[in-house]
Amino acid sequence: MASRRTWSTAAQRWRRAGRSWGGSLPSATPCCSWSVYIGLKDKLSGIRKVITDSTVHLVQLLHNYKEKLQEFAKDEEYDIRTQVSAVVERKYRTSKPEPSTRQQFLQYACDITFDPDTAHRYLRLQEDNRKVTNTTPWEHPYPDLPSRFLHWRQVLSQQSLYLHRYYFEIEISGAGTYVGLTCKGIDRKGEERNSCISGNNFSWSLHWNGKEFSAWHSDTETPLKAGPFRRLGIYINFPGGMLSFYGVEPDAMTLVHRFDCNFSEPVYPAFWLSKKEDTIRIVDLGEEPEKPAQASVKAAP
Repeated sequence: MASRRTWSTAAQRWRRAGRSWGGSLPSATPCCSWSVYIGLKDKLSGIRKVITDSTVHLVQLLHNYKEKLQEFAKDEEYDIRTQVSAVVERKYRTSKPEPSTRQQFLQYACDITFDPDTAHRYLRLQEDNRKVTNTTPWEHPYPDLPSRFLHWRQVLSQQSLYLHRYYFEIEISGAGTYVGLTCKGIDRKGEERNSCISGNNFSWSLHWNGKEFSAWHSDTETPLKAGPFRRLGIYINFPGGMLSFYGVEPDAMTLVHRFDCNFSEPVYPAFWLSKKEDTIRIVDLGEEPEKPAQASVKAAP
């Protein structure tokens, strides 16, 4: 009987304690429950600290690796670029037919401008960075920036092109103009051929020498039999790996050359004005092409 009274008295005390705590107590011993909870909380805190510290360490390792790789890649002999290759998602791969008329090309119109932070000091930018002229030997007081071309008279666009289709038009004047695409990693300070948009394997360009066009890639020239055109349409199909140049006339789009490209990262429209007074103007696509003079439409032999 004494034992029963002892257990009954203890139970009453636990119930009173439960009411004072605002609820009933579990059948397990309270001190054991709190110990389990505190122990689990400590373990979770420990795991969180390990994950946080490991992540910080991993980020630092990746940062150090990137710096070392970039330092190593400065030697252009190896043609190494610290860019992650793009994997074009299926949703961007399209079987839509290629455009053939100017109206069809215009559905992919993109607005680009010259990037003043990349322009060589012999290049003058005008018309809200939509016109560039080679003013050699007159320099312009541009600030010294890592992104500025130092040797080759080149300039990039401010806008990069990635994953989609794009179309823009330019007007060229002069006997040494190049227009094409390149990657952001192109060397801005070197004097070697692979620092210009005709001399490496990650640039593609079309050259007008005043008499005829030629295509350039990997420092290799391909002469082209195409009539002279003052206005050129540039069409980029990034998912399809295609860069095309067209002569733009009021009633026709004439293919000058097409590159099959292996795009692995965003690309930038790039321009090289190799001779004094060469000029390139980015055309407002609302401007209708003018009818050329008879001499300018004569096909090259």
